[in-house]
Amino acid sequence: MSEADNAAAFAGYNAWRRSRLDERMRSSGRQRVWNHLITVVLYEGTVADPETMDRTLSSLQGQTYRNIEIVVTGPCQPTRLDPSEFVGLRGLFVEQGLDPLTILSEPAAGHLWRGSHIVFAAAGTTFDPDAFDLLNRMLSPLQGRPSPDLIVCDHDRIAGTESSPTPCFLPGWDPDLIVAMDYVGTAFMVSRKLILQQRPAKRSASLHEWLCHLANRNPVVGHLAEPVMHLPTSMPRPPAVAASSGHTAARSIAIVIPNRDKPELLRRCVRFLDFIEIAELEVVIVDHASTDPATLALYAELENRHRARILRIDGRFNFSRMVNLGVAASTAEVVILVNNDVEVTDPREVERMAAHAMRPEVGAVGARLLYADHTVQHAGVLLLPGQKQEHPVLAQHVLRGAPDSSDGYLHALRTIRNYQAVTGAIIATRRTVFEQLGGFDEVSLPVECNDIDYCLSARAAGLRVISLPTQGVFHPESSTRGSDTTPEVGRMRGAAMKVMAQRWREAVDHDPFCNPHTDMGDRPNADFPWNR
Repeated sequence: MSEADNAAAFAGYNAWRRSRLDERMRSSGRQRVWNHLITVVLYEGTVADPETMDRTLSSLQGQTYRNIEIVVTGPCQPTRLDPSEFVGLRGLFVEQGLDPLTILSEPAAGHLWRGSHIVFAAAGTTFDPDAFDLLNRMLSPLQGRPSPDLIVCDHDRIAGTESSPTPCFLPGWDPDLIVAMDYVGTAFMVSRKLILQQRPAKRSASLHEWLCHLANRNPVVGHLAEPVMHLPTSMPRPPAVAASSGHTAARSIAIVIPNRDKPELLRRCVRFLDFIEIAELEVVIVDHASTDPATLALYAELENRHRARILRIDGRFNFSRMVNLGVAASTAEVVILVNNDVEVTDPREVERMAAHAMRPEVGAVGARLLYADHTVQHAGVLLLPGQKQEHPVLAQHVLRGAPDSSDGYLHALRTIRNYQAVTGAIIATRRTVFEQLGGFDEVSLPVECNDIDYCLSARAAGLRVISLPTQGVFHPESSTRGSDTTPEVGRMRGAAMKVMAQRWREAVDHDPFCNPHTDMGDRPNADFPWNR
């Protein structure tokens, strides 16, 4: 991006942010809520400079919410340490010998701060005037919902004095993403209760490491989708080389492929079977009334080479039934459903999907899929309410059309991400999960949306749905059934969407992985409000 483009983006973001703040300030104070005492721990960060601490203190003094105490730590102290300047808050305290990480690891440090919740602020961090008012309001959720113990916040980051702020609109709390990179920074508030309940066995080396500790603890998390914090640090990056997953490899894998003729597609699809390195491999082809001699010859070849089992069914096309019968005909601990128009050029990606499917907290694993021209077809599914009655649900693919080389906004195309759903073109799941969820819905969703329904059922059961940043997995999309714009397909899709809207209303209205300020669905680049 050129300097002119950067300047325009900076100006657009700043104008939008100011307008958001003005709008929030005009509408504040309409809801009466309990005032929780919030402790702010101010520490040196990467720059030991009293002036940067002064900026943070000035920002805290300007808060509309006043039930805040400030604990200043470390040897570097701000110039403004007159407690009388902070009588409008709950006080300013100095603990020069206190390391902020001690608060998260040692129960004895609990007497040094009084709040029910705590915010960590590196020197130079500033807050919008209503930041703590919004955080406090989030602790009084709608009736029937639990109060969050961890709140992550949209924010922006300034890498240096000459840098423009870069907005960081979060995909909510993503336990896989936080392990991959520090996308939250210090833009979070955590309850005393969670700190006491989730002390790690050994002292965390950083706030990020402590957040990683929470990744498998399932805290109740809220997302403040307003950029109310401004952090003095650069934008995060994932490791240049992804670390080994370290997950238990699947002992046995079943590849289930629904098919009807199209021998040229199927032959390309099954090519990876010759190179997959797993001892216990099952191959199940579920055939729907194929008659092409080339297809039947290929079936015989697969039976001979891979001991494939060919299930033949007739009658009206029912993709969900084909999947369920295929899974029932296998015995492996991990099942990978593969459309016949998918091509896998690196079999290790299939084994990687199976390894992630073995994780006890994961219910379904999807993949980053490419079109033949090496642009992104799928990297996860976002759900949105439709604008028309006949299409009440929008299921959009993340950054569809982005080049293969693209990282995506916040590295969405290079990191493992949680979503509400992934496409069933290729999806891995444990057999026990498939059986627990009852498989695909043959009755209400025989053709369309059955994969999304399965994923949402997994999430409703407390399991994660993740998309892996796979390499070299191709999917031309709808090659078997033809164009998805035919009247018949349109009718089937409309009927399925109505089922989904009724069954999963909350999931459609409030996708936790879809930031309201970031449009990443069915477009190659993220779009933001100031560009519209």
